[in-house]
Amino acid sequence: MTDYAPSAAPASLSRRFAIAAAILAAASVLLIAGVSFWLIDYQRAQANALLQKREVAFHATTVGHNLASIVTRLQEVGASPILARALVDGTGKETYLAPFLQGLREMNGIPLQLLFTDAEGKEIADNGVPGFTPGDLAWLRAGLADGSERAALRDRPAGAELIGVVLLRHARTHAPQGALMYKMRVADLKPVPWAILAAAPAQAAAGAHEIAAAVPLPPRLAHLRLVLREDERHLQVPLETAGPHYLLIVLVAFCLALVVFMLASRLALGLTLDLRRLETFSASLGDDIGSQRAPLDGSREVVSLARALNRMLDRLYEQHARLEAERRKFLQLANNVPQLVWIAGPDGNIVWFNDRWHEFTGSPPGSIGVDEWHRYHDPDVLPQVMRRWQEALASGNMAQMTFPLRGADGRYRSFFTSVAPLRDDGGRIVQWFGTCTDVTPLERAERAVRYSEERLQQGLVAARMAVWERDPHSGKVSFSANLQSVFGKNWHNVAELQKLVHPDDRQALRDTVKQALRAGGEYRATPRIRRADDGRLAWIDMRGRLGLGADGRSTVVHVVAIDITERKRAEEALQLADQRKDEFLAMLAHELRNPLAPISSAADMLRLAYAGEPRVKQISDIIARQVAHMRHLVNDLLDVSRVTRGLVTVARQALDLRRVVVEAAEQARPLVDARRHVLDVRLGEAPVMVDGDHTRLVQVVANLLTNAAKYTPEGGRIEVELEAADGHAFLAVHDDGNGIAADLLPVVFDLFTQGSRTLDRAQGGLGLGLALVRKLVELHGGQVDAASAGPGRGSTFTVTLPLLP
Repeated sequence: MTDYAPSAAPASLSRRFAIAAAILAAASVLLIAGVSFWLIDYQRAQANALLQKREVAFHATTVGHNLASIVTRLQEVGASPILARALVDGTGKETYLAPFLQGLREMNGIPLQLLFTDAEGKEIADNGVPGFTPGDLAWLRAGLADGSERAALRDRPAGAELIGVVLLRHARTHAPQGALMYKMRVADLKPVPWAILAAAPAQAAAGAHEIAAAVPLPPRLAHLRLVLREDERHLQVPLETAGPHYLLIVLVAFCLALVVFMLASRLALGLTLDLRRLETFSASLGDDIGSQRAPLDGSREVVSLARALNRMLDRLYEQHARLEAERRKFLQLANNVPQLVWIAGPDGNIVWFNDRWHEFTGSPPGSIGVDEWHRYHDPDVLPQVMRRWQEALASGNMAQMTFPLRGADGRYRSFFTSVAPLRDDGGRIVQWFGTCTDVTPLERAERAVRYSEERLQQGLVAARMAVWERDPHSGKVSFSANLQSVFGKNWHNVAELQKLVHPDDRQALRDTVKQALRAGGEYRATPRIRRADDGRLAWIDMRGRLGLGADGRSTVVHVVAIDITERKRAEEALQLADQRKDEFLAMLAHELRNPLAPISSAADMLRLAYAGEPRVKQISDIIARQVAHMRHLVNDLLDVSRVTRGLVTVARQALDLRRVVVEAAEQARPLVDARRHVLDVRLGEAPVMVDGDHTRLVQVVANLLTNAAKYTPEGGRIEVELEAADGHAFLAVHDDGNGIAADLLPVVFDLFTQGSRTLDRAQGGLGLGLALVRKLVELHGGQVDAASAGPGRGSTFTVTLPLLP
């Protein structure tokens, strides 16, 4: 062992070790910094380019989705019965057509011009947005002529425009009956101002800074081949500064640290041999400190250090047991709490993290220091956190703050942090103790509540709805903020509401509410109110229910009030229109029936006067048959008119439904035999007694049989089955004829509804038979249903009537 001077040796050893360690550490730091900067900057540039391409592709997809949504919506508008009605009935367009089209000035935030025309391209109505030129109308007429639903891009001085048309086709011939032409500015489709949206050129060559993406178009617009182009210099650079790629940096730093460690170890081997022997002894110290002491050999400095170490071991032995027990308690407590716990020295440098910290951040256990603390903070928030931390260190007072921390999954979560100083007996700070509590779920819940409240408020305003709660015991009332939009003012008690209620409805409303409160249930009333702002009369749908208050214990009345004035007016208008329709049908039937008698008489006179003229006899027979057909149609019109206006009464009596079926079959027999059908009637042996009008029920069954005969090809089969079960009579008429399409089944019993017929229209009608059947069956307290597996697969009509007890 080499001997050194007592004072010079330690200084020389420390100096040489410090110089060597500094040189190696500086070299490794410079190398790590250079390699890390280059690698991160390269990957940042690649990531920016990829993200910008995806952003442009997302913009193109957004344009495609907007166009697809608009085209789909316009197809639904084109199929609307409102437009179909406007094509055949020009009256009242201002009442229903103009508001309907004017509500379509914008779709998905894109302004839209609409023009509704007839089959010749003549304007019927628009949505109140002018802008269609004669050239546009000429283009529309060309589309009507060839029956194609086209779309095209047109250059205009104000910018390119997308123009298209939706044709309203006849249900049977599919010939255009009208058109809905639409137009929109291409500039309104652009997701960002600097984007260029145009058709793809034949030779597409992207500029040096240009990013292009094809727009995914719906099939009707696919021929436009739209392409979205954006200058990458206008796009936001997602990664402005290179963030640390920690995995690569740690890997490089680990490799360099390993090299530094090996070189430093080699250098220290010859310089610290005595110290290494003492260090070996220190490393061998176990839990049983009292039985181990440092050997007193080697250099003077090492022997002196060994003696001091042995004295320290003697003193620490007694403290070790107590400290170890306290340490275990503290670690168990700190590692089992849900918070992130950390300890910092008096200077603010963190010296310990609990296990929860390492589990959350993904850092290896034992990693501490300023860098370890900083790397998991949001760079934008870190300066504010450090300022608050420095203020706490300077003041020595407890501090609380909330800031985000990045977890092992790369996502930030919000933490409420509380830090407090620990002082000794002299009042000096010996360490800082901090906890971080994850408040992300709480913040999310608060945001969700705020968002829900905002959406609810928006919904209440849009729906012209107001809500309030009233304590039936104390009379305390709380209202929603949009009360004025419904009642014309904000009021603070129910008494003010009663003043707004129409005098004729006031007492009925009070009685309804009192009865609901006594029964502990719900109530619904539709009073009229006089708005406080403009005095208009409004209908309010008011619904109340007893329920629990916000505290979960008290009982309150929850009330919802909806302004249904517009709905009431619409209902009244519909009722008036329906009444006028019924009156028109009745007048039409009477006016049509008046000339039938002289026409029939004239035909009979021709047949008798010219009995020897075959040609005249044939003509008179034709006139007689058509007069009979017209008489049948007029009678149906009269029956439907009387039923819909409530003028038909049924003469009820106990009757056997089997007799009704037999008589109806006799009436339908000529038509069944003429079309060479097979009619199979199965009635059973027992009487099927119902309470009904014999004549009207015969009419119901005859109409069903006639309908089956009409829509069944010649030589078909018609089956009639009658049975009784569960207190009801079931009469089913089944045929193997044309069947009923799925879209026709829901409306097959409506007025003027007909299935497909042959071109000769030999069995044509007005579509009144099944409507009359339903009305007559309902007058008997029954119901009629239709079922079909589809076109060409026959149909079944089932009449259900209550049996006599």
